[in-house]
Parts: sequence; structure tokens; C-alpha cells
Amino acid sequence: MATTISHVRGCRPSTMVSFGAALTTGTGEFTEQVRNMASAVDKTVHGWKGVASAAASAGSVSQKLIGTRIDEVVTSVAEYYKTYGAQLDGTRTAVLNIVDNAAPAAGMKVADDGTVTAPKYPATSGTLMAYVMQAKLDGQAAWFQTQLTALLKNFGTGEQQAASSIKLGVDALQTLKDKPTASIPNLPSMSVSPDGRYRLGDPKRPGVKHDDTFIYNSKDSNFQDWLDKQKWQAKLLGGEYIKSELDDATALYRHYWDNNGERMKFDYNEAYKEDPSVRSAVDTEIASTAAAADYFARTGNKDFAITGDPTTARTSTENWQKAIGGHQQWSHANVRVEGNRVVMDVTVEAEDYYNFDKGKSDIATGAPDSQNGRFAEIGWAKPFESHGSVTRTVSWELGQPPSSATTTDTSNPDRNPGREDRSDGRDDGDNGRMPDNDRSTGEARPK
Repeated sequence: MATTISHVRGCRPSTMVSFGAALTTGTGEFTEQVRNMASAVDKTVHGWKGVASAAASAGSVSQKLIGTRIDEVVTSVAEYYKTYGAQLDGTRTAVLNIVDNAAPAAGMKVADDGTVTAPKYPATSGTLMAYVMQAKLDGQAAWFQTQLTALLKNFGTGEQQAASSIKLGVDALQTLKDKPTASIPNLPSMSVSPDGRYRLGDPKRPGVKHDDTFIYNSKDSNFQDWLDKQKWQAKLLGGEYIKSELDDATALYRHYWDNNGERMKFDYNEAYKEDPSVRSAVDTEIASTAAAADYFARTGNKDFAITGDPTTARTSTENWQKAIGGHQQWSHANVRVEGNRVVMDVTVEAEDYYNFDKGKSDIATGAPDSQNGRFAEIGWAKPFESHGSVTRTVSWELGQPPSSATTTDTSNPDRNPGREDRSDGRDDGDNGRMPDNDRSTGEARPK
């Protein structure tokens, strides 16, 4: 059943906050009592000269008292009350501010289900003027209604999440009441987003899987290998001179031939501009991060950092398919709440392991990966980790994070007309000019 304005008005989530605070205080006192009881048992049995079984039994009681999870569960339940109470209270305040203040001040009528109706503009000003002004009023009413619809949905979802979490905690307490050492399920953590992908805390870089199928320096070279080396390095030089649109692919391939395995940076901002699949993946990741940030903001956090788990992203242009192909993507962000607005500085990280795989081939040319994987096997070229990032600043009204794949950013990615990009964007190249800003994204093409 949909949440209504009368239901929101009748709820008093602030009492949940007060109860949660009191429960937290009581938990601390209870925990101390449990510790004192365990200590008392130890002191009582110390020095007893009775049978060994009596001392062992008393020691068992002491360990059970210390090992109980009752205090942990009560703490979790208290956190649910406080966090969800603050979230619902904030949403309730936003709803009533529109219903009782903003909408009436604009002459709007608000129904219990959140429908907003604009007043009729007088027709005395002429047909055209009345039409224009009525359209303006209807647009304002639609905006209020959109706000209320989102807020009512958030309130209903918050209530359901609160009820579910609290019930799990109460059921666990009932189980522990009957058997203090019983096994209970893990309770929801308020520091993890509902989808489980994001958590409060500083950035945590995931590991990059090294899936080598051509083991480095595991075989001996021969004369044919030397001939193949000349052929592929000639192709590299030709690509660097002629194919300016493959600048990133040739830069990473040259680093493969550097044979040092050092981690290398690529320009993910450029990939975002040039590759539709990368752009879609980045925009989707930003929207997902914003949804998590909004959740944490609605649960009472004001100035915080979040970090997310990795997903797989794809590429669709020849340059970026050759450079990074399918790669790992994850994000982290610093978030602040300014009044009723959430501001997020988010960085989407891309991680890849540059190597060649048995049984695969280049998408554009059909050349088997085995031809280049062979150079790793004989120790002439070495796979390496690569990485890049895109940073954006996005903001939204609390409770209304951007839900589409595309978000509006306030930070423009820098062009790199020194190596990757011409200033006019043509061919995504620059005719071999030396780098003049980000030198860490690869060497210049030879002149």
C-alpha cells in the first residue's frame, strides 16, 4: 500500500531516536554487568579445593557470560532505531515543509496521496497570457508533485527497512534469551548500502587478477621469434606514426615491450570522451554511488567517505579495446550534506591487467593473442597492471539522487593535447607532438 501524507504526518520518528539513545545507554550498563558477573564467577572459584569438575563447570559459566552476543544484538537494535528514526524524521520534515508551507504559499492544493493541483489562472488577462501563466503554474505543481512522490516513496521504503531490521534483532534477542550461546544470523550493518556494494570508509582498492596463460620467461626463444619480433615492432612503429586514433593502444603495447612489468596509468577521461561503452559504465557507476551516498545521508551521516566493490566494464572502440578491453571498475567518494542538498566528489577508478590470452584474438584484425603472448613466454615482453580514473562532482536534493545513467557534472575532464588528443578532437590524435601535461599516461609517439 502506498504511503500517504496523513500517514507521514501521524508518525513520530523522533521517538525512535530517543528510544535508540536510551537503549544504547542501557546496553553499556548491561555489558558492564555481564563482565562483572563473569569476573565474580572467576574470583569465586579461584582457590577452590573441591573436585575439578566443579571448577570446570564454573569456568564454563564464566565463558558463556563473556561470550554472549546479547549486548552486540541490543547495540544493533539501538542503532536501527536511531538511524532509521533520523532518516524518517528528516523525510517527514521535508514532506510537511512542502505540504504545509511551500505548496500553499504558491496557491497549490495537495491531496493525501501527494497529488498537487495548481490554481486556475484568471482568463481576464487575455487568452494567450492566461495559457502561458497556467502552463507555468501547472509546471510548478508537477515539480512539487515529483518531489512529494519521491519523498513518500523514501518514507515507505525506510519504514519497511526499519521494521525488517528491528524484527531480525528482536528475534535474535528472543533466541539468545532462551539460549545465550545460540547461533544467530548476521544482522544488517548500517555502514553498508542496501545493495551491499558500498560501505562507509576510506577508499579500498581491490586486487587485480593476474590471469596469465602465457607464463613469463618459461620457454626458450628461437630464430622465428626474432623474425616475429621485427614484424610486430614494425607494426608498432607504423601505428605510432600513422594511426593517431590508436594512441592509447600503441602506448600500452610499447610498455609491454619495455619488459619491466611496471604499473602504468592510462587516460580514463579520454576513454570517457571517446568510447560510448566506457562513458555508459562510468555514468552508471556514478549513479549507483550517488544512490548509496544518498542512503547514508538519509540515515544521518553528514560528512563522510564511501568506497565500493568492483564491477566489470567493457569498451567498444578499437583504440580502447586494444588498450584495456574488459576491465575492472570501482568508485570511492567524499560526501557532504549542505542543508537539504547532497554534494558528492566521486572518483571512478579503472583497473586492468595488460596481457594476452590463449585462444583469443584481436577483435579488429583477428590476429591471434598467441603471437604476442609468445613474447612473454620467452621473456622479451612483460604483462603489467594499468589504471586510470575519472573524477566528477555531482549534487542533488536529499532523497532524490540521479537515477539515470547520465549525471550532470561540475568538473570538466582535461584534454591532453600533448599526446592523446588534438585540441580540435580530430582523430583523437596530435600528429606526434610531445606531451605538455599528463606525462604519466605514456610516451609520445616518435617523430
